[in-house]
Amino acid sequence: MKTVVLLRFSSLGDVVLTSSLIEPLARKNFKPILVSYKPYAQLFKEDSRLEIISIEKENFWRNFKSLVERINSYQPYAVFDLHRNLKTVLLKSFLKAPIKGSYKKRALRRRICIFLNRFHLADNLKKEPYSVVNAYAEPLKVLGIKKSHLRPKIELNHQNRLETLKKHGLEGKNYIAIGVGARYKKKRYPYFEKLAKLLKEKGFNPVLIGDKNDFELTKDWQGVVNLCGKLSLLESLHILSKAKFYIGNDSGATHMARAVGTKVAVIYGGTHPCLGFAPFPDEGIVISKFLPCSPCDLHGKGSCKKDFECLKIAPEGVLSELERARFLD
Repeated sequence: MKTVVLLRFSSLGDVVLTSSLIEPLARKNFKPILVSYKPYAQLFKEDSRLEIISIEKENFWRNFKSLVERINSYQPYAVFDLHRNLKTVLLKSFLKAPIKGSYKKRALRRRICIFLNRFHLADNLKKEPYSVVNAYAEPLKVLGIKKSHLRPKIELNHQNRLETLKKHGLEGKNYIAIGVGARYKKKRYPYFEKLAKLLKEKGFNPVLIGDKNDFELTKDWQGVVNLCGKLSLLESLHILSKAKFYIGNDSGATHMARAVGTKVAVIYGGTHPCLGFAPFPDEGIVISKFLPCSPCDLHGKGSCKKDFECLKIAPEGVLSELERARFLD
């Protein structure tokens, strides 16, 4: 079986989306090997379809030679750079493989879109369909991998998932997962507490997913199961996989939910689906005011002169969107 090396070091959502290539590679009788930073490697711990080479960000240059030797020991047939930064470009150049390729980040296109949008000249770019998942698949055409209908997918161990659910009292429960966090404020929906109460009134058990910082923001919320800061990434996948649906921000947790087959509802603020990270229609829905000023930043950084108007979506309005999309059936 020929090996195909995929280089994607970070960040969480980007690494999760590389999972869209695992199944098509396996169907073509290739063995995928994903090279990624250590924290994200655990996402694939239970997925037997691929092998993971985890690396430490802090010691990358110190261990560069041994990393090259380790990857070359697999005698890779192909290497694809799905990150396109200095580290991955250099690493790819040292790897011995008859086929090499890189994905087109289209970073310039996205930045131009944001720049032109300040002058209300980006309407055509905002309407142009673009998906990072499809962009990842583009260089793999040489292997016969087609980019049509690729979806992120991470396989889990059933028994381990069951143990995680039991541990947190969720086995057999009718619950929904809420991803309350995002790295930057322009991505953080501020009314999840009220939305959780409305969902509770509808008969759902809201389960909060996030990190320790998210726990500090939500520790006083009533009527929720607060697992923020209490789960590993792999355990988070276990919890997400059995949720009736997931609702959250434009963040890594959203892509984790997509990868375990859970329907997602993504609330957009300062970013925009045109930047490439929106779910496909069969994966879920997008909730946004689609203000003319959006997108205003590639990652949701910076302040806002309009007092974050893009995120002022009433929880009742979000609930209506969920009902309209039959999430609450």
